[in-house]
Amino acid sequence: MMLRAMKTRRSATILSLAASSALAAFIACGPNQDNLPPPPPPPLPPPSSLAQITPPDMGADSGSGASTPKAEEKPVTLTVGPKGEEPPKPTPIVKIVAPTKDQVVAADKAAELVIKLDVKNWATAAGSSHVHLILDNKPYKRIDDPKLPVTMNELTGGEAITEGQHVLVAFASRGSHESVKTKDAIFVTQFFVGKKGETPTDLKKSLLVYSRPKGEYKGATANHIIVDFQLWNAELGEKKNKVNVTITGPGIDSPLTQKMTEFGTPLYLDNARNGNYSVKLELLDADDKAVAGPWNTTTRGISVDRDAISDMASMGHGGMDMGDAGAPVDAGAKKAAAKDAGAKK
Repeated sequence: MMLRAMKTRRSATILSLAASSALAAFIACGPNQDNLPPPPPPPLPPPSSLAQITPPDMGADSGSGASTPKAEEKPVTLTVGPKGEEPPKPTPIVKIVAPTKDQVVAADKAAELVIKLDVKNWATAAGSSHVHLILDNKPYKRIDDPKLPVTMNELTGGEAITEGQHVLVAFASRGSHESVKTKDAIFVTQFFVGKKGETPTDLKKSLLVYSRPKGEYKGATANHIIVDFQLWNAELGEKKNKVNVTITGPGIDSPLTQKMTEFGTPLYLDNARNGNYSVKLELLDADDKAVAGPWNTTTRGISVDRDAISDMASMGHGGMDMGDAGAPVDAGAKKAAAKDAGAKK
């Protein structure tokens, strides 16, 4: 009886120990983790914290490569362009009828001296074909209506008219500012202020007349800049006269140069950048030496502002010059020229 009671107590103790071990193992290892749902996401920060969150910088310094690289600028070039379309026959005839050749003008009357032109076979209009009028190698004045009076002080650039020899040049120009280079499209004459005297410019010798470029080029007018000139008593060729063109300015490491041996084909400055450019035209002889004369070496400055807006509305007689499109006479000008020529037959 006693022995049976002891066995019963021993069995109870063993069961109790087994249960305790199983409970300890369960607590230590836990249930099977694969069967449990994932833990809930952390709570969102309060609104005040969200307002302080800034998106990452995606600029060039972030190293993400998401920024757009700046387009590489095209090189500035000076190239020979196509010759403009020949004007219809009869070709333009330009004359200066006042002042007359070798006329002597009193010094106190010179500023108000009226210049009169006679232009035939060349229909002119604002923004289209016109005439370039130049005094003493100064920048030209654009003439859209040759019948309107022009006084000498409009050509001086604000300078006083000195005593002595003065030279006037007039020639026909297309709407693109490419000069017409037929025989009678240019006229050159001289007059004197005060009294007749020395002639630093000998009109019997070769004369280089600078025409373009000129002044300011804004917005689209800077896209294709014409370089153009006229000649008097000169003929270009490999073994004859030449015109050397040199341009310096922004985007030009070494001066751009062209030696012109053919008369009639203009040059074009392309991809000009913002800033100031220097343009030099020089008349050379057959041995590539500079030809003496106050007109035969000319340097002018021009400015380019591609960010400005082109002001085409102010073109015309006494207004801003049209930008260089580089195109021949537009269709409207050709029709007007043909109509004008037909009316004169």
